Amino acid sequence: MLKDIPLTQKKDRIRTIVITIAAIVLFVVSVNLLNLDMVTFISRFEQSGEVVKHFLALDTSDVGEVFAQLLLSLSMAIASLFLGAIISFILACLGADNISPLPFLSAVIKGVMSVIRAIPSLVWILMIVASLGFGSMAGIIGMMFPTVGYLTKSFISSIEEVPIQVIETMKSTGANWFQLIQEGILPNVSKSFLNWLAIRVEGNVAESISLGMVGAGGIGTLLTRAISSYNYGRITFIVLTIFCTMFAVEMLVTRAKKAI
Repeated sequence: MLKDIPLTQKKDRIRTIVITIAAIVLFVVSVNLLNLDMVTFISRFEQSGEVVKHFLALDTSDVGEVFAQLLLSLSMAIASLFLGAIISFILACLGADNISPLPFLSAVIKGVMSVIRAIPSLVWILMIVASLGFGSMAGIIGMMFPTVGYLTKSFISSIEEVPIQVIETMKSTGANWFQLIQEGILPNVSKSFLNWLAIRVEGNVAESISLGMVGAGGIGTLLTRAISSYNYGRITFIVLTIFCTMFAVEMLVTRAKKAI
């Protein structure tokens, strides 16, 4: 047994060396493929002090517009969450194995939700913008897809955790499908549903801000304009506003989950 220890340690050492060398080689190859101009980078880095000064000079000349667009982003997040939650609840009731009225429908819904979750939110919003044009409606519909994908999967998992005894008892009393959901499922999953919704609020707010940068409207659009015009002071003010908003949302979500 003791004789095997040095051999094992030697194998681990060799494996570590091989992995380290492979990682270094991959890094060098990646840098070469990117054609990074380190001389230009270093020369520009020397000017970073001046750039930082510009960033620290906050531009609060358009405070009203910034907060108006922030409110628009939050409104899109809430609207997409509300509509997505309704659709997700219906799909979850149809897609949960233990209560689905049609077994094949459960597999179809789960498969479609997997595809929706696999496609990034940015791709959804770009497709919607190409179809409907720029604006808040494109943002709401674009965020609904990932919202429905996330909530439907989460709701289904909560419904499928309901004890089979509850479902069988309801069925034995002659309850129909709607009564089963109302009297047997909802009382058992309401808290977990609220938890999922609280978690998704934070994600929707973050997405509504970032998706504004690709034409969905909101504070993200203002940030894009500030970046394109090199208005460093306004960039800093918008970023600080976003940071404070996300911090407040996270605190509210944390308290909401504790209250639930």
